[in-house]
Amino acid sequence: MPDLVSLGLPGDEKSWTALGFAVDNARLQVGSVSCVVDMPPSWGFDELRGDASVLGVPELVSENTAGAADPVHKVEQLLEHLAADTDAPVPAKIGNDSGTAHPNGATFVDHIVYLANDLDEAVAGLTDALGMPPRRRFRPRGPSGPEMAFYRVGEAFIEVVAAPGRSPSLIGIAFGTPDLDATVAAVRTAGGPISDPKPAVQGGRIASVWNGHIGWGIAFMEPEPR
Repeated sequence: MPDLVSLGLPGDEKSWTALGFAVDNARLQVGSVSCVVDMPPSWGFDELRGDASVLGVPELVSENTAGAADPVHKVEQLLEHLAADTDAPVPAKIGNDSGTAHPNGATFVDHIVYLANDLDEAVAGLTDALGMPPRRRFRPRGPSGPEMAFYRVGEAFIEVVAAPGRSPSLIGIAFGTPDLDATVAAVRTAGGPISDPKPAVQGGRIASVWNGHIGWGIAFMEPEPR
């Protein structure tokens, strides 16, 4: 099963520090996922079974080999490429540090949200790229709500949402925390704009960051006790 191992996240270091993350040289580690900030939303997997370019999201490739090129330099190469030709995502390589504990208490990436024009096409593309079908495909908000598909990719899920007329893209992320109340308090102490916790559709509780903070969706989730 392919694992999500890297993410490119929009927003500068200051914006992520204000959410209680420990950011070092544009990088932060959350659980098994190595992230680089201040870049277009992008993803990377430890392996792929098919062509991920059809998904319309720039790809990051984790690199753990000795003597590897500096990951931030690789990200800069991706940014230069995207500025020249936004229709042709290319791989960039980033490393995978052991990470540092974050003041906000986030310990893993719960899910990322992938927006697609057509759900059937998105599921076909992801199933081919990942080499596996979705875990579930249903309407989590009830019959009148949108149909979604969910793929398990290591610690995280990909939540696929259809929005006719929209270009495919990553539109948000939810980080997991064992104590959401403490996380909300830490984010507010750091200066970040975050809502009070409320019940999450998928179970547990969730608190959302004001979308205007970086112009992208960010939330923190506390899973249901097992």
